[in-house]
Amino acid sequence: MNWLAGNFHPPVLIVEDDPVAALLLERIFQNQGVRVNVAENAEVAIKLHRSHPYRLIISDWMLPGQSGVDLCRDIRQLGGEYVYFMVCTSRIQRQDRLQAFESGVDDFISKPVDREELLARVKVASRLIQSRELVRTKSEELEVVAERLTRLNVSLHAASRRFEEMFNGLPVASFTLDSQGTIQEWNRVATESFGIATHNAIQRPVWEVFESDEFANWSPELISRLFAGEQVKPFDWAICEQGSNPRFFAGHIICLRNSSGSPVAAVCVNIDITERKTASIRIEQYAEQLCDQKRELERANEQLGRLALTDGLTGLWNHRRFQEMLEDSIKFHRARQLPFSLILFDVDHFKRFNDEFGHQTGDQVLKQFADTLRSTARMGELCSRYGGEEFAVLLQGCDREEAQLAAERFTLAIRRQNWKHRVVTASLGVATFSDFDTSGPALVKQADRALYASKSAGRNRVTHFEDVESSNAQCA
Repeated sequence: MNWLAGNFHPPVLIVEDDPVAALLLERIFQNQGVRVNVAENAEVAIKLHRSHPYRLIISDWMLPGQSGVDLCRDIRQLGGEYVYFMVCTSRIQRQDRLQAFESGVDDFISKPVDREELLARVKVASRLIQSRELVRTKSEELEVVAERLTRLNVSLHAASRRFEEMFNGLPVASFTLDSQGTIQEWNRVATESFGIATHNAIQRPVWEVFESDEFANWSPELISRLFAGEQVKPFDWAICEQGSNPRFFAGHIICLRNSSGSPVAAVCVNIDITERKTASIRIEQYAEQLCDQKRELERANEQLGRLALTDGLTGLWNHRRFQEMLEDSIKFHRARQLPFSLILFDVDHFKRFNDEFGHQTGDQVLKQFADTLRSTARMGELCSRYGGEEFAVLLQGCDREEAQLAAERFTLAIRRQNWKHRVVTASLGVATFSDFDTSGPALVKQADRALYASKSAGRNRVTHFEDVESSNAQCA
């Protein structure tokens, strides 16, 4: 299945000095029917982009002479249509990625590259590029409509001037009414404008001449109010002949009075405003379409934000999001002088499992392990993939005893799982944030030491850092 939505097929530029890695990426895209060019360094990439601008560039972080992040900054300075820039890297340091984002990098792909994750992220990039193209296209269309509306407004101003000149003798669609609403005069322009012959209008009530089930514009009540002395403001009205679209008019009624000031007749003059009404309807439709595109772009940006914080294999929060949640928890619980705990998990003998059954089977184990953590976690227990076969769970508001019980609950859930190839167990290390001067890295280090103690003691068990400290004190 092609990874691109619709008929949008942008070429891809791969910037990679490692021929093997470049060939791997190139084949992934070629298998999707996507045109690919490869540059071995930033200088070649710049030349290719200048001669034939790309919309999607995937670059290695480490390049000869210039880094992928520097290349992104240079691409941004060239201007032109927006380029979605992705960086392949094994760097996980938060500061490195923040620097890359500031330089204009849109997304990251972890090395070694996972094919499914790459295609998933490229799908998001493709949708964002499409959204930008659609917004640009709709903006151009809206400019055309706005220009036409300007011309229509100019035309309406001219029509208004002609309307004023009508009272000086220039013809416009007009007719006269008596106090019973009967039409007495009907000019040539009225015949042309309304499509009604004079003999079909004269000596007939106006509400019969313009009878319409869809547009109830004229009525005896309107005529009664007019000849009772009430001033009728200008109004828009419409007629609709069978089998044709409605035509809209701006109507203005002027009362003719006798010497005593009593209304004796009325003149109605009308200007065709069909084009203005049609343009207004079309603008509303375009505005609605633009709102839909904006909502789609917002949804795409929201999904991109989630992908940046989610582990592609397991669907849990990734290491970057774990660090953010850890720092947030430190601040929250320190401010309220409350404890919370951290559990680190390490799947026992996972390398041996990969060697025996293969990495794809190992990935399935990691997914099932993550699903077990997710289904076992309770409210306030935040699960993350820490890295490789290591996982982490933050326990909000949990002291040591509660954390110990939670760890045993997770251990029991892992043991009860129906593992396909062989039994899978895990070693757990627990640390509790009760010393409010403790930092996030220090808490992770404590949990890691407890995890090491579990592995040293034979694996498939839970160890709390305070037990490790107590044991070390006794040995000393």
